[in-house]
Amino acid sequence: MRMELPEAKGTYVLIVFVPQMKRLEIGRLGAHDIIPGFYAYVGSAFGPGGLRARIHHHLESVAQPHWHIDYLLAFAEPVGVWYALTGRKLEQDLAEVLERSSIWRIPIPRFGASDYHRSRTSHLFYSKRRPSFSRFQQQVNGAMGEPIEIAQRRIAPNSSASETAVATGKKPSRLRCQTVVA
Repeated sequence: MRMELPEAKGTYVLIVFVPQMKRLEIGRLGAHDIIPGFYAYVGSAFGPGGLRARIHHHLESVAQPHWHIDYLLAFAEPVGVWYALTGRKLEQDLAEVLERSSIWRIPIPRFGASDYHRSRTSHLFYSKRRPSFSRFQQQVNGAMGEPIEIAQRRIAPNSSASETAVATGKKPSRLRCQTVVA
């Protein structure tokens, strides 16, 4: 099921949950142990279809991974997306906010940030605890020096899709969503 998201361009933070440790092979980044907890992936959607198309790609089963996050999404469960509709990319700005936050740490250098060739920056962050959307909003607005409107969509497992997957042997279209704009 598709999430109700605008087709506008914007920057997003996809929040996923990993229930158990997994060894993950990620293209040129190599093999990494992914430990249980919450992960935040920062991305931008400035191509055709904007946020709706990009997030939909992330929420669907992908046979051939295209972006680093596709490797993680093979077993991680998306639980939410935070996004800002802006005419400029805030990807690096939001990644810096998460990097400076005390609850996040970088699990894999350069994950999702291969555009930044000279940097060891990452667009993937790990937290043992479920992250707070309101705290993230405060941190972003404090760091940016100007108010940035950020919206949130919560994602819940779609039990009927999971039941269909068990019956057919196919990976489910995993999610239904609940909209929360704060």
